[in-house]
Amino acid sequence: MHDDDGSAARELELAEATTEARDRLRGWMEAHGDAVYARCVKMLRDPVLAEDVMQRVFMEACRDYPKFRHTSSERTWLLGITTHRCKDAIKARNRLAQHVQSDDDALAEAADDAADLSTSIDLRRIRRWLADCLDELTEASRTALRLRFQAELSYEEMERELGDKPDTLRARVTRALPLLRRCLESKGWQGD
Repeated sequence: MHDDDGSAARELELAEATTEARDRLRGWMEAHGDAVYARCVKMLRDPVLAEDVMQRVFMEACRDYPKFRHTSSERTWLLGITTHRCKDAIKARNRLAQHVQSDDDALAEAADDAADLSTSIDLRRIRRWLADCLDELTEASRTALRLRFQAELSYEEMERELGDKPDTLRARVTRALPLLRRCLESKGWQGD
């Protein structure tokens, strides 16, 4: 009987803690959501990525709230987390851009060395189509596709780069591929 009382008490404590965390998150979003989003957009210059980073900021704040020392206001604390997560996102984007650039350079060299001029022209056309179609996707989808297929990262490695769970990243890639294929086909690409 004593174990049942202890279990019920733990369940009640957990429910109260969950309700408290949900209320705190709702309050932060109402009071500071605009400021956090504005900082994300200002630093990242990408509204879609800013939205992702903002969500990460609030989830991290909920997780780390017990460590918050109250030496500053909650707003200052949240904006500090925001700045750090934006810097992380910028570093990840820059690493991706460097990797993509080196892949583009290698592809351009290979195309230039091609013996058959029509093959070289076709490769350039497909590259242009691919770039156009990638631009039609969300930043999150573009980033996931580039990390998966250009950088050849596993979903677990992508998690370390982006902070999203592997299943989320897998779903993002899976949803983006048919969109990319349809876009390429609409431009004239005839895939296998």
